[in-house]
Amino acid sequence: MLSLRNAVTTSCRFISTKKNSAATSICVTKSSATTAVESTKKLRNNQMCETDDGGQKYYGFTYYPRFPGQEEAPHEPSRALMVQRLYTLKHRPYWEKDVFTKIGLPDTVKPSQVAVVANTPSMCALLWKVKHLIRVTPITLPQGLPEDGDTTGARLQENGQLVFIPKLKSDAQQAAIQPNLADRPERMDGETLKKHLRLAWINPWN
Repeated sequence: MLSLRNAVTTSCRFISTKKNSAATSICVTKSSATTAVESTKKLRNNQMCETDDGGQKYYGFTYYPRFPGQEEAPHEPSRALMVQRLYTLKHRPYWEKDVFTKIGLPDTVKPSQVAVVANTPSMCALLWKVKHLIRVTPITLPQGLPEDGDTTGARLQENGQLVFIPKLKSDAQQAAIQPNLADRPERMDGETLKKHLRLAWINPWN
């Protein structure tokens, strides 16, 4: 009776162990298949990998879509960005001031001045550190680039459009043809102007 019980117990253990091993092998197969599918999945431009929480890791930052599995519409990103500083750098930490110095917008320039930077991952990671102090506008070319490569008469508008105005181009050509102001005979230097203005102040009625 005891030997029969031991035989039944041993066979049950063998069957349970066999089931567990089969389930483990199925799980390993599924995980390997999932890993193979994820590894063969085509990543986007400049994308390094995908995180476990659904984020898309790029160089310098991690992008989280608004909805799981959200796909953005295909578009061609702008090659240049227009950056404008919105607030003063007074009482700001030194690392933020260093970022503005690198992009060409230190505290000495006016807030209305803008800087044009390249749309690269390293530059975007730099702008991300001061995103609460700037306005970033992508630069677009609605008219395209001129075929002859002459960018005279180009004007960058507030909405980021780079347009070419023929009138500005003609004005620039005329200014290049005209002689230098310092070479004109009717030009008056600073000392002469001070003298004439002083005499006009002393004798206003003459």
